Amino acid sequence: MSLKRAAAQLVLASAALLSLAAHAQSFTAGTYMLQGGSYTIQIERQSDSELVVVEPNKRSVYARKSPGVYTFYNPNTSTLYGIRVIDATTVEAFKPERPDAAPSRLVLMSSGSTGGASAADTDKYEKLAEKYSALIESDPANVQSWVACSGVALKRANSTKAEADAYATQMASMLKQMDAASSPCPEVIAF
Repeated sequence: MSLKRAAAQLVLASAALLSLAAHAQSFTAGTYMLQGGSYTIQIERQSDSELVVVEPNKRSVYARKSPGVYTFYNPNTSTLYGIRVIDATTVEAFKPERPDAAPSRLVLMSSGSTGGASAADTDKYEKLAEKYSALIESDPANVQSWVACSGVALKRANSTKAEADAYATQMASMLKQMDAASSPCPEVIAF
């Protein structure tokens, strides 16, 4: 291998590592929701080398294994879990020992900043999310629409108006790609 080629490969490898480090540093603590779903978790930075994932029934400390990648071993299930930081508002949950299993993408819903929904709006949108979630079960022909509606309702319940509007715009675009002529849930998504 020529010295020039080796130097070029070293530069590329260094750039990749710096990119991963930048992703890890750009992580935003807050509430994350499963993309296309309604399951939410809290992710907090405990230290430079640890993230804490708070789920409804447990709290797990993930240790950094490489830039932007954190793992947690659950002795109850004998399973190793991972969190990969994609960017400031996106993470992936994966099983490091199961490379054949597709990761689950989670997106930031709320970073705990001020300006979120009022208590009355939170209650209103949580009830709408429950309504749309029930439709997921009772109207399987339109499950994708109801998942989008439920997700946006949860976003509106837990985020700033700007964050919720941005997410609603993404979901509206998705629904239009599925040939929706109008919004199935105009209370949360407008076309």
